[in-house]
Amino acid sequence: MKTPAFLQPFLQKKTYLQSPLLHIAYLTVCLIIVYSLCRLVFFLFNLPHFPEARALYFFAGIRFDLASIFIFNAPYFLLLLLPFRFVGTPTCRKIGNIYFIVINLIAVAANLIDTCYYPFSMRRMTFDIFSFIGETGNFGALLPLFLKDYYYMVIIFLGFVLLMIAIVYFSKFIEYKEFVIKGKALLVQIAVRVLLLGLMVLGTRGGLQLRPLTIASAGEYGGVEYASLILNSPFSLINTIQSEKLMGYTYYSDEVCDQTFSIKRESFDNQYFIPPKTDNVVVIILEGISSEYSSAMADEPKPMAGFTPFLDSLAERSITFRGMANGQHSIEAVSSVLGGIPSLMAKPFCQTQYATNYVSYPLPVLKKQGMSTHFYHGGLNGTMSFDRMSHIEGVDHYYGMDEYPNSKRDFDGCWGLPDVPYLHYVADQLDQIDGHFFATIFTLTSHHPFKVPAEYDDKVAQGDFPMQHTVAYTDEALRQFFAKVSQTEWYQNTLFVITADHTNFDGASAVDYQKHRYSIPMIFFHPAQQEVFHSHEIMQQLDIMPSIFGYCGFKGAFVSFGNNVFDSSTPRFAINCLSDTYQFYMSHYLIEFDGDKILRIWDLEKDEGNRAISSDSLPEFKEYEKLMKAVIQQYTCGLLRNKLKID
Repeated sequence: MKTPAFLQPFLQKKTYLQSPLLHIAYLTVCLIIVYSLCRLVFFLFNLPHFPEARALYFFAGIRFDLASIFIFNAPYFLLLLLPFRFVGTPTCRKIGNIYFIVINLIAVAANLIDTCYYPFSMRRMTFDIFSFIGETGNFGALLPLFLKDYYYMVIIFLGFVLLMIAIVYFSKFIEYKEFVIKGKALLVQIAVRVLLLGLMVLGTRGGLQLRPLTIASAGEYGGVEYASLILNSPFSLINTIQSEKLMGYTYYSDEVCDQTFSIKRESFDNQYFIPPKTDNVVVIILEGISSEYSSAMADEPKPMAGFTPFLDSLAERSITFRGMANGQHSIEAVSSVLGGIPSLMAKPFCQTQYATNYVSYPLPVLKKQGMSTHFYHGGLNGTMSFDRMSHIEGVDHYYGMDEYPNSKRDFDGCWGLPDVPYLHYVADQLDQIDGHFFATIFTLTSHHPFKVPAEYDDKVAQGDFPMQHTVAYTDEALRQFFAKVSQTEWYQNTLFVITADHTNFDGASAVDYQKHRYSIPMIFFHPAQQEVFHSHEIMQQLDIMPSIFGYCGFKGAFVSFGNNVFDSSTPRFAINCLSDTYQFYMSHYLIEFDGDKILRIWDLEKDEGNRAISSDSLPEFKEYEKLMKAVIQQYTCGLLRNKLKID
């Protein structure tokens, strides 16, 4: 059989290209294909999250791919631009090939890791992932579990290894013949190199626009919900290396900004009822449990509900709100819930340079009034910076796995202590506190790898996917906790506030992610409470501490970006930041804002896929926009100027 003509140059080891400049072009095209394949894998493994993906998003992604390609491969590409003979030597080419394979396989690995991690984070990984790995303290123990659960991604990665080797193999047919600048071609060769260098710079910044590409730029194509599909993980990592440095936004004068949205909380009215006697407060933060798992709090048609029977029974005897998280990670929750400070930047607030700013937090106010402050989490001490951040915010007594007496016996082999035994321990600890107290309990089990203790595996509901099973287990842990504390003397005078750190829909396929991405429980339960109502008004995590003061009639003054929901004169909204885009929820609308302009407005009550509206069709838009800008200005300027305090 005769060899096809187009293969003969390869098989006969003849050259078909004569320039390292064409070598750069060849490698660039090959890498665009590699990155596009990574995006395809990302898309296919996360189909439920991108129900209306368009071909445009894949083509738009090439713009971000080129930026990553030129940044990661800059040393090799710049070497190929040098007009010296040594660049074409076998040794130099071998070193260049090794660099090319290693650096781009790292980029591929980042994309594949994000393919698995996206259902948990709902965004591309940012540079704080390295801080996260350090904060967990047990990454070495978790790694084998991840490799076991996602073995298929290892196989896919090996396929990319073969592809990269093939790219390098075929590059050997590009010989550097006319390479050294000399003679009559001097000006031409200089001009070509300068032009190519200029094109690489242009590709790195993403075009001729005024500002280089950022993560938020992806939102201009498909909104924030499709930004992760358009982006690639290497670009997101590079773009957030120094992202903790805030950009200050000044839309109004300080006086107008304060009039529109003040961050000082000094009076706490309760216009709905006379609260029962409250000596103690217990805030329970559930790990990853969305309100959509609850029959009492989920929106119709409730496709995932039915896995929190005890929580539902508690909600029916409580005051509930339409809860919304201010972030997507556990590490962001403590500053939002206890401190009233959201993480409106790529890094969690507690990991930025602003975490040590002087802030007037609410817990020190309660401490001055005689309440002791406690924080319980069954994870490794130091994980997620819970200990550090809780102490900054005014917690005096932190209890992690080190303080638990039977940690070796009960350790789940992964994150920490299962919820049932740990909540029994917490109940005993609370009963030993002398005097009034404010306690925070952070549950743990409802998290990947969704490990339910063997003795409860058949006792709680299984569900259609693992997260539901662990939600049912945590609900059982809550039932046993309340059964135990209800026998104590302090129970009748205690307010219990139950919420979650963020949502987790891993394995779910029937979720309206845009509407319920941040939907969490928000329950105020007091054993002596007579009033019971279920409000559809928004209540964000930031509102919890001001609302506790309003509910209980506590006095004091502190700074918070949340409001007292028991005061009808305060605005009801939620704000968070995803892929460098501010998301502002007001009523049933979602406004996406990049700091300079509105990217998109959604009506969340419309049918899915047909919710984007214009500001002209939203009569209250100007009021919403003004409030949103005032919140952002207070946040960015307050942190930059270190002015989040009450003198």
